[in-house]
Amino acid sequence: MSKSSPGAGLFETATDQEAVQRAVAAAAPTTVERADLTVVQALAAEVRPPMFALLSSLADNKYVLGRRYAEWCTGAPMLESAVAAAAMAQDELGHARSFYPLLRGFPAARDLVPMEEKAWQQRTTSAMRCLDESFKSWPDFVAANLVVDSALTTLLASAVESPYEPLRQRARKIQQEESAHWVHAAGWTRRLPASALLEAIARVWDDAFAWFGAADEPVLLPLHSAGLLADTPDRLRHHLSARLKPVLAERSLTEPLLARELPWPKWDPTTRRLRA
Repeated sequence: MSKSSPGAGLFETATDQEAVQRAVAAAAPTTVERADLTVVQALAAEVRPPMFALLSSLADNKYVLGRRYAEWCTGAPMLESAVAAAAMAQDELGHARSFYPLLRGFPAARDLVPMEEKAWQQRTTSAMRCLDESFKSWPDFVAANLVVDSALTTLLASAVESPYEPLRQRARKIQQEESAHWVHAAGWTRRLPASALLEAIARVWDDAFAWFGAADEPVLLPLHSAGLLADTPDRLRHHLSARLKPVLAERSLTEPLLARELPWPKWDPTTRRLRA
């Protein structure tokens, strides 16, 4: 295999290089296929940039969240939780892997590093700021599981009837898989000390709730106006609050959290994340 071949260096132990080439070509296409362009061109021109921004943000957040979950596969306080962390990591990385190929047909994807290339994992992502660093404690894991994971799921719930088929198909499948993530998060929220839990949730709260964007959001709002999403940014925040409120109320955490004002001056709509 030449050094310039797709997948070079990834299969050094393989002996049938012709079979390897076929496998790489089938599993990791490096060129934009006609089908990719056709699906994107089916979108109205004015909603292509916001759809690309949404898909890119979903993919990056799913990818980084999956990596953070994976870091606790051997560090959870119980064996069952370690197994759950591994399973959730696999889910999130699988979700990311299903979103990244959707970017190929968009013009803006030309500047992206293809996920099939070496060093792809070291590229800059646009995931939420709270995912920039590894979770320092198990309450941090639970807080991300409860709030960040639920924010992504809330957005996808708004797309289960979207006329944009690639998003609709993934939203419906992911909704089913995320139900187990919620059970895990809610269960541990009921078990952890309230003080540690409050501190951990507060560290991710602003990032998750701001991720939907401001009321005049240049990404989600146009997609809602075009009928591609069922909810506005404010409605998505309402749905997320409604989902979290019963679990937080059991630990008397609703007032300090739901009363928080989001730091909109730090919001960057281009990267879809809060600035440090």
